Amino acid sequence: MSEQFVDLDGIFNLALKQTEDLIKIGFDISDPCVFTDLEWIANKYPEMAERCNNTLLELIKKQAAATPAFVGAGYFHNDLDFF
Repeated sequence: MSEQFVDLDGIFNLALKQTEDLIKIGFDISDPCVFTDLEWIANKYPEMAERCNNTLLELIKKQAAATPAFVGAGYFHNDLDFF
């Protein structure tokens, strides 16, 4: 019986690139409504959760430094008038 090996580094690198692409097109990855590929991989492969979560936190810090007024704004109760 042959065993299949999962390329965890390849999966991580792809998830990182796709998360960085979300940032480039303007998504606030700190918004709880945004579910990134890194988060999905962390849930799918528990052995990668710490690596994915640490990387995601670093990306959020970088995004916050680049656009501090934008990141973390999210939705507040006074924004509900717009819906």
